[in-house]
Amino acid sequence: MITTARRLAGMVRVILHLLRSALTMALVMPWVGPQRRTRIVRNWCQAVLDLFRLDLAVTGTPACQTTAARPVLLVGNHISWIDIYAYMSVMDVRFVAKSEVGGWPLIGWFARRLGTIFVTRDSRRDAARAGSEIGRALGGGAAVCVFPEGTTTDGSVVLPFSGVLLQPAVETRALVQPVAIAYRDAEGRRSPRMAFIGEETLVASIWSLVVGERTLIELHFLEPVASDGRSRRQLAGECELAVRTALGLVTPTPAVPAQARSVTSGVALAAFPGH
Repeated sequence: MITTARRLAGMVRVILHLLRSALTMALVMPWVGPQRRTRIVRNWCQAVLDLFRLDLAVTGTPACQTTAARPVLLVGNHISWIDIYAYMSVMDVRFVAKSEVGGWPLIGWFARRLGTIFVTRDSRRDAARAGSEIGRALGGGAAVCVFPEGTTTDGSVVLPFSGVLLQPAVETRALVQPVAIAYRDAEGRRSPRMAFIGEETLVASIWSLVVGERTLIELHFLEPVASDGRSRRQLAGECELAVRTALGLVTPTPAVPAQARSVTSGVALAAFPGH
């Protein structure tokens, strides 16, 4: 039986990690070079995974680690705010987040310092501005990740991919790499434990996750798709099919399921500091 005392002890560990991360970000990161910064960030991410009893299994290789000739846009399905830590434990990447995150106390500060690109939900004009910023990041050599389903899910479905934030890949001739993520329990079955859906708050999510069974994160970096000669819609369709196939969820989902209400509005929730 999971007691309140165990949950409180877990929350204390999370808070201590948060405070250490804030001090490191403020006092150490401005004075270190790129390689040391990368090590620090990856250590942060691994510490977060450890806090929540998460193991990580990676297949494939991030395209940005094998080619420097072209920028890389990562496009994946989205289940949890933990997704971001899985990515950043193995690679340097900038995420796109809803604009509200930028205003959150401390969390928004972390996100800005880590190069998060913010976009206002349901605003075509701001989506165009964010697209320009993504294009500049790609042109400058940064890998950027977007989650084009428009929401998080419980992992049992892959929702249709929107191509709106894939336009910068077309304009910069970037490689577009589909990425599939899944969470598995000890028996290898899909685990809903990490899902961040509906009206759940970040604090409530952390409270529920600080204790629980060990969970395996499967992170699949799939074959990159060249953007040459493809429209953003074609790129979105190819990436969606690749992710569905990797997860064994090839049958298209006709509609957004009731439990998968909009949480991140098509963009990553880069919300939990320390990554």
